[in-house]
Order: sequence, then C-alpha cells, then structure tokens
Amino acid sequence: MDFNFEIKNQKLRKMVEEKAGELNIPVEELIWGYINRGLMSDNLNEEVFNHSHSKEFLNEVNDALGI
Repeated sequence: MDFNFEIKNQKLRKMVEEKAGELNIPVEELIWGYINRGLMSDNLNEEVFNHSHSKEFLNEVNDALGI
C-alpha cells in the first residue's frame, strides 16, 4: 500500500525536515516512525488512545503548530 502526503504547514514542514536531518533519515521514514509509534501506543493503552483522539488534545496540537 502506498501513501502520498504533502506537509502544507510551513512551520510543521520545517520542524519535520530538521528532525529528519538530525536523525540522518528521510522525512518519510520519520513520519512513518511517528505513525507506527502512535498505532502501537493506541493498541497498548486505551487511555492514550482516548486522549490522543480527544478534541482537547487536537486543539493543543493545532495551537502548538499555529494552525
């Protein structure tokens, strides 16, 4: 299965590119690492799943990214 993505938020794109550069890995690998970590966390802990999908948490993320 292939997924295509585009990071439209310039602030987020810069953060992701800098972190990938620090780790010497491609941006795509970094993003999949975060996705997989989130999926494993969701499977292992219902509390984390509920928190990370709550409106409050999503609003915090939006505020942090300036969206």
